[in-house]
Amino acid sequence: MPTRISFANLEVFLTVVRSPTISQAAEKLNIAQPALSQQLRLLERRLGVTLLERDARPYRLTEAGRLLKDEAERLLADFYELVERLQGVSTGKRGRLRIGFTRSAMYGVLPSAVRAFTESRGDVELQLHEILTEDQPEALRTSVIDLGIGRDPSASPQIAQEVLLRESLVVAVPLGHPLVKQGRVPLRALEGEAFILFPKGESANFPARVTALCREAGFVPNVVHQAFEIDSALGLVAAGLGVTVVTAGLAAHGRSDVRFLPLDGLPVGATTELVALTVQGTRRPLVEAMLAQLRSTPPQSS
Repeated sequence: MPTRISFANLEVFLTVVRSPTISQAAEKLNIAQPALSQQLRLLERRLGVTLLERDARPYRLTEAGRLLKDEAERLLADFYELVERLQGVSTGKRGRLRIGFTRSAMYGVLPSAVRAFTESRGDVELQLHEILTEDQPEALRTSVIDLGIGRDPSASPQIAQEVLLRESLVVAVPLGHPLVKQGRVPLRALEGEAFILFPKGESANFPARVTALCREAGFVPNVVHQAFEIDSALGLVAAGLGVTVVTAGLAAHGRSDVRFLPLDGLPVGATTELVALTVQGTRRPLVEAMLAQLRSTPPQSS
């Protein structure tokens, strides 16, 4: 049957062995010396060993006493470190936070928020994973990530959404394209243009939104290419293979081989939203801390 010894017993023992005399240890512990001696004898009985050579002046530790001293110091140090870590996790100052993000988030608030977060919470292990918006809800439900940052996500069971940023849409065209002279471009003026959509995938939300806006403007986009990511789409535009619709945040970072033009004639509220995704009712302190940072961080600018 295991012997019942508390951390308090170990702390009393260590106070004794760190003091020149038992009477001085009793003073530090604010108890009477006879009571302290009784506690030490009780500890020895529970352990079934002698810890102190009391006949020596000053007293000396037995071999068992020296072993207990070393192990008690290690155990208590580990315990107090654990307490500190637990308190840090509960307050969002320590632990691990896994964030899934869509690539376009890197042209919005995410880089600045991550930098500020890591500067203020250096003990937090931050892991970032690029995940398509439509795949983030399942990654949250299966605990692959703790927080998702997506673009125009669809409603999903058990997933809460919070809009972080609303952005207008612009069109990217090749250098020398006739539309460059117009400055602002009516969406309807893109009818007949070769469209490049991204990201590629049957369930991708952003290209579906662009297609829906074109239909509202009275035409079906002539999609000639579908790219897996933003950079590929812009590369195809630079090659003169078509035009693509992107967020104003991405346009603010610019590219020298394409032109970004504001769009006119969009329906009221035709913006794109960068959204934080979490599992309903299970927000951890670290998730709350990152959300607070995201809310307070202005978008990046060029």
